[in-house]
This record gives sequence, structure tokens and C-alpha cells, in this order.
Amino acid sequence: MSKAARNHMDKVAQLPCVICLYKLGVETRPVHVHHDTVPADDFAVAALCPEHHQGSTGVHGLHRRAFKAMWRLTDTDLLAMTNRAIAEGR
Repeated sequence: MSKAARNHMDKVAQLPCVICLYKLGVETRPVHVHHDTVPADDFAVAALCPEHHQGSTGVHGLHRRAFKAMWRLTDTDLLAMTNRAIAEGR
């Protein structure tokens, strides 16, 4: 992993969960750094709390199709929300 990738993942790890933040209006920490559909890309990651990552309402708990139906979010949306949180200095 490059230094730039490590720095990016460290930034993401400090963010609140982007689903909690933008869908529920609360800041939840700590988060897991969720890799997008391309696991080798350390820049395509999202900040998700344990529940929204692996819990019963999470991307892995529900599996992608049910997660997308429940939250109306794709991996691209999660990435955009994470980049927005970084830009906002969360």
C-alpha cells in the first residue's frame, strides 16, 4: 500500500459513519473502512459504523442488493458521501 493510500484510509477511519451522518443525522464513531467493489483500490473506501458495515442493516449483513433497496445507496453513493465528509472536514 502506498503512503498516499494509507493516509487516505487513515482519514476515512477518523470520519463518522456516512450513513448515520447523512441519512440519520447523527455522528457515529468508530467506523470500519469498507472497501468498494474493487478491494484492491484503497481509495475506493467508505466510512461505515459496525452496524452499517456488517450488522443486520449493513452492506454485508443485508448483502448488496437488499442494502441498496433498504438505503437507496450504491457503493458509488457511499464513496461520494465519504469524499463529501472529508471535504467538509468531519
